Parts: sequence; C-alpha cells; structure tokens
Amino acid sequence: MLWLAISGFFLWCAWREVSAAIVAPAGYDLPRPIYKPYLAAVLALAALFTWPTLNRWYFEHHLSGIATTLADGNRARVHCNTLLDTMLDPEMLAAGHASPRTGRIVVQAPWCDRLSSYLRHPGRADEEEIESLNLLTHESMHVRGEMNEVVTECQAVQRNARTARLLGVPDDVARRNALYYYHVSYQRRAEIGGLAGSYYSGECAPGKALDEHLEDSTWATD
Repeated sequence: MLWLAISGFFLWCAWREVSAAIVAPAGYDLPRPIYKPYLAAVLALAALFTWPTLNRWYFEHHLSGIATTLADGNRARVHCNTLLDTMLDPEMLAAGHASPRTGRIVVQAPWCDRLSSYLRHPGRADEEEIESLNLLTHESMHVRGEMNEVVTECQAVQRNARTARLLGVPDDVARRNALYYYHVSYQRRAEIGGLAGSYYSGECAPGKALDEHLEDSTWATD
C-alpha cells in the first residue's frame, strides 16, 4: 500500500498540472500552459510506483488459480505478505498458513519472492526456491481439507511435480525439483527433529501407509 500511496502523490501532481492549464491557479489571471516534461515525469513515476503492487496482485491471482486446482476445486485465495504484514501476523514464525474454512493462504515475506525467483529459472533453482514450491503445495493441501501437518506435508511431497507443471515448469525440470525436495529437504526434517521433524513421517514413501498412489506422483518418476 505504501507504493500505491506514493503513486497517488505523483498522480495528484499530474492532476494539479493539468487543472492549472484549465482553470487559472490562485494569484494568476489566466491558466498556465502545461509543462510537458514535468507532466511526463510525474506520470512515469506514478506508473513506476504502481507496478510493484499490480505485479504482486497478478502473481497472487495466478497462484490462487493454481492452489484452487491443487485443492481439488476448493476455492483458494493466495496473499503474499509484505515485510510489514509478516511482522504483524500472529503466525509470523510460520512460512505460510492457510484456512480450509475461508480458503485463504498467507505466504510470509520473502517466500513469494523466492517462488517468483524459482519460476524465472526453475532449471537452476536453489533449495529455498524449491522449498517455496512445496510451501504453495502444502498450504493448498490445507485448503483441500487436511490439517494434520504430517499428512499434509506428505500430500505436498507427492504433488510438487504437479504444482511445478501447473506453474509452467517443463516436465523434466518439475520432476527433478520435486524429487530433490523429497530426497533432500524432506529427509532432512527427520535429521533435524523438533518442529521440522513434526512434519516428517517414515510412512511417507512409495508403497507405505501415506502413499496415495497418484498417477502423477513425485514417486512415480523415481
């Protein structure tokens, strides 16, 4: 909203310049001509400061459609928190959270930026960028209706390749990224233990209790 406020200021400057050419300003007998370089500059600045917010809104809308598909049609609404939003969020320590009742998915700063970076270069994504992909899948599973974190995380593990493909990632890259998360990031949860370990289960593996036997499962590509 800060960017929109700054953009609004520059739009007001543009409006003031145009209005002064229509109605004489106080202290002037006649309207003054528009100073075109100034008008062009303030309009350009208004557009520049509007872009980050419009881009974020578009990205949220795009992610919402993907999350809705992953949640088997349950309506999802993704919101990317700014740094200030995150600081004021009661669940700020979580990378994201979701409500199956409202369908609202909140992704904390800077995880939306990491997901955006992932989509720019999925073939050379780093571990945090791949984790941001899993975060979207995980929270979509909550909207789908699952609240047990162990089960939710395992459902996400099995759908990460699907998520990547829905986001436009080539199939071979989507599979490689999904398998990397399962073999590296997910298995590390068992080693770390604590809160991270509470999302892990040894039953989250091919042929075991949490295997959903999905046709496009991450494991089907292993």
